[in-house]
Amino acid sequence: MIINYSISFQALDRFVFRFNNDQEAIGKKVRQSMIATAKEVIKIYGVSLVKSNKVSPIDPCNLPSLRTNNIQLAKITQASGRTIQRHIDRLLDCGILTKKIWHGSHSSYELFINPKILWIKGVGSVDKIQNREKDVENLSIENQVIKNDKLTKCPHSYTNKKTNKRNNRIIAVEKLQESWEVSLDEGLSSTQKTTHKRAKKPEERSSLPLTVDDRTEKKAKKETEKTRRKDLFEEKARRKDAWRGKTGLDEKTAQGRQTSAEKVSIGANRKGTAPFCDASRHAFLSKYVHELWGLAKEVLYKDVWLNKRQSNLALTLLYQWYEPVSDEKMDYVHQVYKTRIYIARDYVDRDPDHRFIKLPYEYFNPKSKGGFAGTKPWYEADKRHKKGLKLKKVLGEQVRKFRNNEKKDTAQARPRLTVFRECEQRIGKLGIPELLSKFYAAVLNPELKEY
Repeated sequence: MIINYSISFQALDRFVFRFNNDQEAIGKKVRQSMIATAKEVIKIYGVSLVKSNKVSPIDPCNLPSLRTNNIQLAKITQASGRTIQRHIDRLLDCGILTKKIWHGSHSSYELFINPKILWIKGVGSVDKIQNREKDVENLSIENQVIKNDKLTKCPHSYTNKKTNKRNNRIIAVEKLQESWEVSLDEGLSSTQKTTHKRAKKPEERSSLPLTVDDRTEKKAKKETEKTRRKDLFEEKARRKDAWRGKTGLDEKTAQGRQTSAEKVSIGANRKGTAPFCDASRHAFLSKYVHELWGLAKEVLYKDVWLNKRQSNLALTLLYQWYEPVSDEKMDYVHQVYKTRIYIARDYVDRDPDHRFIKLPYEYFNPKSKGGFAGTKPWYEADKRHKKGLKLKKVLGEQVRKFRNNEKKDTAQARPRLTVFRECEQRIGKLGIPELLSKFYAAVLNPELKEY
């Protein structure tokens, strides 16, 4: 078989274990019945790869798809077609199956399995592999490769004095040398014994001793390396001193031992600019950032699984959107950002098959025009549209007010000129001459049914 089922199933179990640990709700976890369906799909896929490999060699970078249907999988797993369909959808959501191509109700669909789970152990033709094995068997004894089993790396030991079995002795025992060094100290009258046990390794032995030239060369290399390292440290220290003198910072500030108040004052005094961000400003911005990210997860990523790293990247990028905004305009900008999120959701809902929201690291990037930054023109167009509807509503109200007064009896109706002036003043407050022109046209031509 081309697929090693044992290793593939182990990789599948590890993938499911990591996925289930990241899920908080029990309903979103992958259950054992779904794992069994995935294993059956891998088995069928392995058989299909063997058949495909007989026709043409398989490219591991471009694996073919698996054509199957619910009835086939239901017979193998002893389940219903509806259950298989639900399992396939869950496997697509968790990433075990990467893609599903639908070809209609009366045709088999195509499934693509995650290549990280599959363990492909052969991409050549099966016939060629069998012929190659036969050729190896038919070789003469002289040409065959004899494999020598590697010996254990455990050192030999002598067990005579370590156990009660006196006869348990290893024949090839490596004798350890014990050397005693006596060091006499002038100030002390005691003698110190130092025992060094040295085990001679075969690979460390040399047939020729080191000559005087070899020792001199090694000593020169060590001295050169020490000199080079010393020169690097001196160059680094010189650059630090030059930077401190250029910026005008004292030693306490350069070593980073200043307090929070001193850091703020240093930031304010540097080129006369304000500090980057103090603690209160950071907490103020973080409140809006977390609120907007919570809304984005509910509206944009409701059915998308996001790990902790993606959430942290989203918070970092959203912080960049709020950072240049002043405190006075923060509430207004926050409301605008929330509206832009709802606009993006409406845009995707109009054509969900061909539109989608990118992952947070790309969508909330301020430099990405195809993400959240691209919703600004949409918001401005939506704002103009709503303003036009509001103006049209005011115009329609005044036109209907004047026409309704004209339809009343003379005794019940108000003076025609008075009502006309009221409507004219109400529209004139908007400051748009085009609306007044439309109002005059509607008064002179009562047959217009636009209002």
